[in-house]
Amino acid sequence: MDQISEEAIKNMPKKPQNAYMLFRADTYDDLRKKNQDKSMTELTSMISSLWGEMDDKKKDKYNKDYEKATEQYKTDYAGWLKKYKLDEDKVKKFLKDNKQAKKKNKKGSKKVTKASKNEDESDDEDEQKIQSLKNKNQKKQQDQKDQNEQKNTKGQQQNQKPVPQQKEKDKKDNKKK
Repeated sequence: MDQISEEAIKNMPKKPQNAYMLFRADTYDDLRKKNQDKSMTELTSMISSLWGEMDDKKKDKYNKDYEKATEQYKTDYAGWLKKYKLDEDKVKKFLKDNKQAKKKNKKGSKKVTKASKNEDESDDEDEQKIQSLKNKNQKKQQDQKDQNEQKNTKGQQQNQKPVPQQKEKDKKDNKKK
């Protein structure tokens, strides 16, 4: 089982949100209504501050909700594995591999590893070398073309010069006779 069916992936239970994210979901809409001029970043910062200032008793409500959701997720996940006859270790490996592949293929990713940076630099250097060689080849071809044109021009000029000289010699010879 190297692959998981699309149906199984589609029906895979989602992991629950943590306590902070549950608090954020409860708080965001009200805070947004009260602070319509604030950006999402500012609102998130405000929510984070509220969470940090909140006492543990109030946080317990969200922690308990998270624990309940986690238990429900575990039950749903076990049922999902059983329904699609999947092996948990293979599913984890499959999901990990998929996640890495998505990260690798993601365009515009801000995070650049040293290896990928070196590969990109190497690719850029290769492109520059190729372009440099192309430019040198084009220059050589142009120089050869120019030289050939100069030779042709000189040859034509040389061919033209003897003709008038020959005519002059012929004229002189004719006068002597």
